[in-house]
Amino acid sequence: MLENGDPSMLSAGFRMLWGLFVVLGIILIIYGLLRKRLSFIQSNDKSKIKIIEVRHIMPKKAVCLIDVKGQEFLIGLGNENITLLASIQNSEESSFETTLDSATKQHEQQLP
Repeated sequence: MLENGDPSMLSAGFRMLWGLFVVLGIILIIYGLLRKRLSFIQSNDKSKIKIIEVRHIMPKKAVCLIDVKGQEFLIGLGNENITLLASIQNSEESSFETTLDSATKQHEQQLP
């Protein structure tokens, strides 16, 4: 039977604690980096630009609804470009059909 003061058990305990501290340190570093990289997704109450919703259509392509100082915009996000699809009027009684009609009219006016 081993004694309480066995040096091999003591060194094994220190190695285990040292390994635990290293793993915890790596986890904290990864957490800090992810928090910093993903901070653009989190919206702040004081922020003037808010991302309301993002819908992914295809890989690296999405449609995003954003709010800028109370006005909503529907934008298309591509691999290397951002396109304004529609400026949406805020009104409680507007339905999807009326919003789609107004966005279609705006888009038709922009075409040459």
